[in-house]
Amino acid sequence: MKIPFQFGFPQILLIIIGLVGLWLFITAALSLIRGHEIHEHKEEDAKAGYGFIRKRFQRRLRWGRGLGGILMIAIAISLLWLTFLVQSYLGLTGEIKVAQVRATKLANVPHELSVELILYDDNGKVASDNTYLVMGDEWMVQGDIVKFPTWANILGLHSGYKLTRFEGRYDSITMERTAQHFAIELNGGDDGFFQAVNTNPTWYGWLAEASYGNAVFQGVGNYNVFATQDALIARKTG
Repeated sequence: MKIPFQFGFPQILLIIIGLVGLWLFITAALSLIRGHEIHEHKEEDAKAGYGFIRKRFQRRLRWGRGLGGILMIAIAISLLWLTFLVQSYLGLTGEIKVAQVRATKLANVPHELSVELILYDDNGKVASDNTYLVMGDEWMVQGDIVKFPTWANILGLHSGYKLTRFEGRYDSITMERTAQHFAIELNGGDDGFFQAVNTNPTWYGWLAEASYGNAVFQGVGNYNVFATQDALIARKTG
């Protein structure tokens, strides 16, 4: 099971922006609190008789300090909200290329494909490159998905994934039931972590939001297969 952690310059920049927003929020809040305390200490003196002009000046100063503090808090909240929003987008839309498939039909041979399957490792480099004779009208890649909570995605933790099976698929339901099938195991099949999450959902509930098998299938053509936060997807490459 691969559980990528995507953390780079965008996340660092967002952390800095978030810290600036938090600092502005705390500074503005403390400024308003101190201003309120100072006003309470001076209120008695103002009542004792600084005159109408002095009290009027204090009132304007108090309003100006309050509006400035509120404005700083608004800016701070906006920065914090922007940080959360952008990191949510970066985390929840992350796609990782896990395979490339090149499928061609065999001349004068129905329901058979020649399929080149290229698998990629954690660093995006080719881990294996094999060509198979696949019985069926389409190829299908299956895998395991362990989906983590949204807060973990926001922190840069990508959903766990593992490609586990490669096989053929017939368009006809009848042929699915009766015709010869092609299927091979990838990466040793289901691993211990996926099985543990499936058999003990309560124990892993705080960490894994869901765990399930997923598949993507296509016909003739060249495709890149990606692992998203929710599923495997195939995107045609021309």
